[in-house]
Amino acid sequence: MKSLKTIFSVLMASVLIAQPAFAALPSDDVLDMYDTNNIYYYNPNGSDDMCGAYATKLSGDTIEEKVWNYYIDQGFSDIQVAGILGNAKAETGVEPTRSSTGAFYGLFQWHTGYNQKLLDQIRQAGLGKYLEAEWWPSGKSKDIPQNDLDHLLQIELDYTMNGYAFDWISEVKKQSTVEAAAEAFLAIFERAVNGDSPILYYEPYAGLLYQGTSKRRDYAKEYYAQYSGKGSNVSTNLSNTENGANVTIIGDSITVASNNALLEQFPEITQADINAQNGRRWDEGINIARNFSNIKDTVVFALGANSSSLTAANIDEAIQAIGTSRNIVFVTDWATWNEYESNNQLFFDYAKNNSNITVADWKKEVKGKNEQYFSDSIHPNSEGAKLFAKIIYDAVNSNSRDDNCSVNGEFSSLVKAYAWPEHHSAPFTNRMPAYANAVSQSISEGRYVGGSVDGVPGIDCGGFVTILTQNSGLDPKYNSYKGATGAQEDWVKANNWTLLNGSPNRQVDTSILQAGDIAFSNGHTFIYVGEIAGFDSKIASASYSSHGNSSARAPMAGREDLLFGNGSIVRWYRNPQFTSNNTLNYQSNLQNKVWSTE
Repeated sequence: MKSLKTIFSVLMASVLIAQPAFAALPSDDVLDMYDTNNIYYYNPNGSDDMCGAYATKLSGDTIEEKVWNYYIDQGFSDIQVAGILGNAKAETGVEPTRSSTGAFYGLFQWHTGYNQKLLDQIRQAGLGKYLEAEWWPSGKSKDIPQNDLDHLLQIELDYTMNGYAFDWISEVKKQSTVEAAAEAFLAIFERAVNGDSPILYYEPYAGLLYQGTSKRRDYAKEYYAQYSGKGSNVSTNLSNTENGANVTIIGDSITVASNNALLEQFPEITQADINAQNGRRWDEGINIARNFSNIKDTVVFALGANSSSLTAANIDEAIQAIGTSRNIVFVTDWATWNEYESNNQLFFDYAKNNSNITVADWKKEVKGKNEQYFSDSIHPNSEGAKLFAKIIYDAVNSNSRDDNCSVNGEFSSLVKAYAWPEHHSAPFTNRMPAYANAVSQSISEGRYVGGSVDGVPGIDCGGFVTILTQNSGLDPKYNSYKGATGAQEDWVKANNWTLLNGSPNRQVDTSILQAGDIAFSNGHTFIYVGEIAGFDSKIASASYSSHGNSSARAPMAGREDLLFGNGSIVRWYRNPQFTSNNTLNYQSNLQNKVWSTE
């Protein structure tokens, strides 16, 4: 694959035609860093840490409070926010999934045709299921998990500030009475006027407005009476994860020694959320996680120093005890007399293949610095405790970002960037932007992208699997034959990929599948991606259609049967170079499996 510096001028030339406001070319040092880390696609509007946090954090106990504080943070007065919130109540009862027929959706009842970009943002964030009819009725918002609800609400509120060609913001900010603010928002944002275009000047009470104008004014006055003077500017506040309110820490004596530093680093964490004990072993931590009465959405598992020979089974057991839907931070182990190489490698292996797992690398920060950070051969002194708390803080916040990430070479990140996170019925040929860029780049480099549907290239099962496998680094030479699915299966055989079925006529034991395994069944191929937070399947797939586009699907969360499809047993292959402990264990177990189907 060409280096980023080699391809950047071509890529920049193509994107500058459409959007000339992109940032300047990064320095050679930065590009060299991206090349070293297998980053092949660079978003010049992205931040250096590859993911940008939300510009505004939500604050409040109810949806109304969060909406109120959001707009206060955007510079609106209490009077003006009351007018906005009064409209939201009239539109939906302040519910972000409210709809009646599906033609209008969300907090402010956006028309699904007019504001398609908003719906695409919701889907790209992995929240597409909340666009479905089961979430439309009044009162359903209370059934949405809090993290999803906040994320959805944030997207909708951000869209009000950034998704409009006409300027409702300055008009609403001119208003000095609650009633006028409610009417200005109704006229210009909601477009509630006699005609197709919003009016830029209007006379209150002149009869130009409709859609329950008086009710909106009344709601606005009620909200003003309830919240005036109580809103908080939260732009400088930290999110619940950043400040520790949504974090649980389970640890051993190293955590005990760092307890006060953790409380200082995370100002909203409570002592009850830090469960640490001298000499605690890994299995004891698992029992703590299983029985934690109020375990939070981000869990730091700072154990292993008293369990120096962890196995993949130990890690799996910890993940199950914590919960696969939570963000997990494993902390590397280190002592002057033990570098815990096998433990730490497992942590990194799991983080590489699971987007909800992060590593806080204690070993990297303290190795060789015993006098500076340690009171003995393993326990931190006061400076070491501060460092321990800081690396945990940084690791926690690397998982608290939104999903608007620049694309890097890691497998899970590319899956989420290339494939829609929920399944769409065919035909569906709208490609994720990052995948469209990847297809264009592959074409420019003479690599295989598969067929085109209605002139859109890369809508092809084998093309998607090839691009994802090559760009993720799973195998940069995959499908050097540049062929369709049959040729790709021939390629994996010729390159000694492991047939996980044992033989082509046996169904696979699905318990051994792991991220990066590739499936073939009579002209179709797809890929196993494992558990990825916000991705609604353990597989990802695309589909080409040579007769119109009736069965065409852009890459997305797949629904294929893992065992049998297209009239044949699904044959699963694994790259022999993918040598994590999981892979070695699974491969050794293949010889001992009792297969149910011959």
